[in-house]
Amino acid sequence: MVTDKKNYKALRVIIAIGKSGNSRTLDVPGEEFPKVFNRLFDPADAKDKDVLVVGGGDSALETAILTSEYAKSVSISYRKPSFARAKEGNADKVKRLVEQNKVKLLMETNVNEIKEDRVIIESSDKEKIELKNDMVFTMIGRELPTEFFNKSNIKMEGELSLISKLQFLLLIFISGVIYFGKSSADLYKYTLGEKVDSFIDFLNQLFTIEFWGKFISLPAYLLETLTSDSIRIWSVTKYINAFVAYIVLIGALILGSYLLLNFLKNYKDKFALNWQTFKYAYYIFIAIFFSYVFFGGRYFGIEVFGKSQSFWYTAFYSVTILVFGLRRIHVKPTRYIKYQTWSLILIQALPLFILPEFVFPFLGKIGALGGENGFVFTQVFPNQSYWRSYGFVLAWPLNFSNLYNGNITTFWLIFSLVQTFVFIPAIVYKWGKGAYCGWICSCGALAETLGDEYRTLAPHGAKAKKWENIGQWVLLAAFIITGLKLISILYKIEIPIINENISYTADFFQKFYYIGIDVIFAGVLGVGVYFFLSGRVWCRFGCPLAALMHIYSRFSKYRIFSEKKKCISCNICTKVCHMGIDVMNYANKGIPMNDVECVRCSACVVNCPTEVLSFGSLEKSDLENTSYKESGIPFLEKKDWGRGL
Repeated sequence: MVTDKKNYKALRVIIAIGKSGNSRTLDVPGEEFPKVFNRLFDPADAKDKDVLVVGGGDSALETAILTSEYAKSVSISYRKPSFARAKEGNADKVKRLVEQNKVKLLMETNVNEIKEDRVIIESSDKEKIELKNDMVFTMIGRELPTEFFNKSNIKMEGELSLISKLQFLLLIFISGVIYFGKSSADLYKYTLGEKVDSFIDFLNQLFTIEFWGKFISLPAYLLETLTSDSIRIWSVTKYINAFVAYIVLIGALILGSYLLLNFLKNYKDKFALNWQTFKYAYYIFIAIFFSYVFFGGRYFGIEVFGKSQSFWYTAFYSVTILVFGLRRIHVKPTRYIKYQTWSLILIQALPLFILPEFVFPFLGKIGALGGENGFVFTQVFPNQSYWRSYGFVLAWPLNFSNLYNGNITTFWLIFSLVQTFVFIPAIVYKWGKGAYCGWICSCGALAETLGDEYRTLAPHGAKAKKWENIGQWVLLAAFIITGLKLISILYKIEIPIINENISYTADFFQKFYYIGIDVIFAGVLGVGVYFFLSGRVWCRFGCPLAALMHIYSRFSKYRIFSEKKKCISCNICTKVCHMGIDVMNYANKGIPMNDVECVRCSACVVNCPTEVLSFGSLEKSDLENTSYKESGIPFLEKKDWGRGL
């Protein structure tokens, strides 16, 4: 910490400046009248007066409750339809006062003007309401002391400098190189004519005028290919991906070089052997490695150690989950987090990497899988397509590949139906959506490990909740495309009423679904915003399987229970939720949390300073979430790891 007198070294800095900032204002005419207050000094001051309280939090409701004992009339104006953040006890007291005609509620209204003896209020449907008034309490919270922070050069959460914005753009570029590049066309035939055999040959070709001439003219070649009659529906996305990957690669190299030089210039004397140094060194290594794998593989035909670009992507995806998973366990060593994290690490490493890349190919070579005409090679891995083992973990509609890449086998058709519409609903019913998203899914694995440090950056609020509906539209698109693809199978078995155009239509839409959803949304944006909007952006806003599980979750027994008497309304549980759930809204009312977005990560449970929250289940599915009032909350014992603590 740097002061005007001396520099200090500290692990944490606590800012205790004695105030939380100025009171928020209504910014309406008449707010300067002496009858307007932003705090309650003495309830007796309201004796025989007409009082208006503006706000819907605990301070507003408590002001209304206390002044109602003395005032002639008390009205509450609140912009929302319900008191979402107030404690249940305060809300109940206000409700009783309303029934006794001591308090009047004016929900979904805003103060329009304050006059000497009255106030003008406007409802959500623009109707003007005029109230007789002697006293106004604006209990709408306080502003942050931003002026102090600005003078002290302290960056507030969510405030991005120019360098931070450029870092965000660089991350998008790097994700673009990885996700567009890993499934783009091989272009060494255009740039070189043949593959390069060694790293030395790569360097020799890299410094030739002939290569760079071809490389610079590559966008024109790609556009010409895309507009030619020779392009086929099954290869169009490879060339589109190649074109985009080319552009973002150039952007990543230029921007990355600038930011690296800026970093070395400003931090050359500040290096320390700690987790932060290791983490950023790991990021830089991954960026450089994948730039080389993409650049060398697509333009020179290089295969690092004889392995494809997809191999290295999956390998480092698994390594990243392992490294950051161990970090998560070290920082938060609860038994729940240990079990959950190791589950994610092992599921990613075994069925999604080790088995398809090493074990199955080896067993196939020695004939241990039943031979070329056996069940395994005709149904499970036709044409030795071992990547289909991803389907054992990534259920439809996450894993389109088993339906679209090659023929749909009977095994994968039946397995996918059972997995998506029988197995997953069963585990969601008992343990919630998080049983899959938080313990099995590879997307969730990266979010809970690499994204763990950035969970507090998740967007919250009404607007963010509305954006969650995107996933339902993605799910609808997945249903339509899958339906078209299954119908096209009937054409292949020569059912006359099925037109050949159905098959072409299915392929066309599937290719653009792949680019738009799998590559751009799930890949580039899903990973590119990890350090700015948290690691669950894809899971929360775009995943079609999650959208399907939202339907299942409405009938689940799973809940997060709370002991409201312990809740201090610190809002930490809401802040650490990277799914944007207002957990505190449930906790301080003692209502079992049943938001369909919950992925059972346990962050809210672990970070609660008073151990208010715990995982549990109702005795039966309860869509309206009311049975807890009758039977009580079935808390687990503290020693039970399943409680989440």
